[in-house]
Amino acid sequence: MFILLTKDIVPKEELHTTTLEMVKEKLHEKYVGVDVKITSKKELIIQIVGDEQYVDSVKKDMASIAKRVLQTTTLKDYTIVFERWEFISDENKMINKELHHLTATLMDGLKVYDVFENITIENQSSIIIQTSINSSDQAAHILAMEMEGTVHDILHSKERNSLSNIDSYEINILNAKGKVIN
Repeated sequence: MFILLTKDIVPKEELHTTTLEMVKEKLHEKYVGVDVKITSKKELIIQIVGDEQYVDSVKKDMASIAKRVLQTTTLKDYTIVFERWEFISDENKMINKELHHLTATLMDGLKVYDVFENITIENQSSIIIQTSINSSDQAAHILAMEMEGTVHDILHSKERNSLSNIDSYEINILNAKGKVIN
C-alpha cells in the first residue's frame, strides 16, 4: 500500500517560477537589466537591457549561467533565447546610451588589470567594479587604488565632459568576496 501525500507535491507552474527566480538571481549576481521568462515553445527567454553590441558580448556567459541552473530542473531541455530591451522614453534612451558608453569605456580602460571582471553603474551615482582579487591585504588595496585612479582618469577625460554629476560618482572596487577594498 502506497500513500501519496499531496501536500508535498509542488504544482508544475510553481516549479517553473522557482526555477526562473533561481536563474534570475544567478544572473543578477553579475548583471543588471536582465529578466527571464519561458514560452510554450520550451524556450527560456533572457531579456537584456542594452544595445546589440552589449547583448552580443554577454550572451555566452549568461547562457552558461542559465544552463548551470537549469541542468537539474524540469527546464533543462529548454532552448535559451535572448531578447534585447531598450528603454522607452527619449530621456531614458539617452541616459542608457550614455551609461552604456561609459561602461564600455571603463571596461576598455580596465582590461589591463587582469583581475577586472565586471562593472555595474547604479542610479548614476556609484560605479561598482567586481574583481577576482582574493584578499584585502596591502597589495590588493594598492591595486584597487590604481584601478580607482584609472576610473577617475576616464571619468575626467574630454570625452566624458558631457556626463552629468561626473564628480558625484562613488567608486567601489570589490574583491572576489564582494568586499570593498579601495
